[in-house]
Amino acid sequence: MEIYEALRFFRKKLNFTQKEILPDVDPSVYSRIESGKQELKINDLKRILDSLSLLPEEVFSMAPLSKDQQKFHFLFTNCAENLHGENRKDDLINYYHELSDKNKDLRELSNYFAIKSYFAQVWSEVDEIGVEELDNIFTMLSNKEYYQHYDYIIIRNAMRILEKEKADILIKKIFFTKKNKLETEPMDDAFYYILLNATTTRIYEKDYTSAKKYIHLAKMQDKERKNINYRIHLKYLENLLDYITIGDYQYIQRIQEYIHLLKDIGDLVLANQISTDVKLVLDGIDEHIDKKDYPVIFVKYT
Repeated sequence: MEIYEALRFFRKKLNFTQKEILPDVDPSVYSRIESGKQELKINDLKRILDSLSLLPEEVFSMAPLSKDQQKFHFLFTNCAENLHGENRKDDLINYYHELSDKNKDLRELSNYFAIKSYFAQVWSEVDEIGVEELDNIFTMLSNKEYYQHYDYIIIRNAMRILEKEKADILIKKIFFTKKNKLETEPMDDAFYYILLNATTTRIYEKDYTSAKKYIHLAKMQDKERKNINYRIHLKYLENLLDYITIGDYQYIQRIQEYIHLLKDIGDLVLANQISTDVKLVLDGIDEHIDKKDYPVIFVKYT
């Protein structure tokens, strides 16, 4: 659905006439807006939303601006939740090969990196992220003066395999350098999971001091407590780290409660991933784990 179609849909559902929407504008002009024949200006869109008492999210949920990204998100999610089924795998693999053979804009690079980060471990058709490729991405990100949404997604996925020193450079730029922080931090996992993925990686590396520092920093985010998924996952990591470093069984019990909660609400994919995650960490405390074998926690925001 296009934006003008969504506006027409809402106007009719809310029993407004075209004249009531923009009373100082000729009704024929608004009629052309609703039919897609008149260019819709930002100021007019704001006035229309105010007249209908609509949030922008309500309109854009029906008429997304980036349909290509919506399609990618559907493919990625479908495949991540059905790793060993064919379903949409061929479509995602074809998209991956298409991206491999072209110069990529930031959104495409983010998608390409997400596919490699998540599926290289389970699909032979997807190559692992190479050293040179990772170095190029780090150079690009570390030289940026301002981070966009897709930068955050790339950084989130890179935390799993970046060297600690390089990960710390990006974390410092994002969370400590004022000019690089958004006035209003994005309220989605693309931003928050940077610290969660960094914490998980330090736990795998048995660098528990750094993991505690990341958790402390992570607690300082989302001060208004709007992102419940973030805070629950953060608490899971804190309990896991406390069990490793303190040894009190109550922390494992809390993790089991978290896993049971995920199963109760039907999120079996994440529940199974967390179970595998905990087992690998605890079984491998006295062993070295190769970075390429770190499990990737599925995040539904891409």
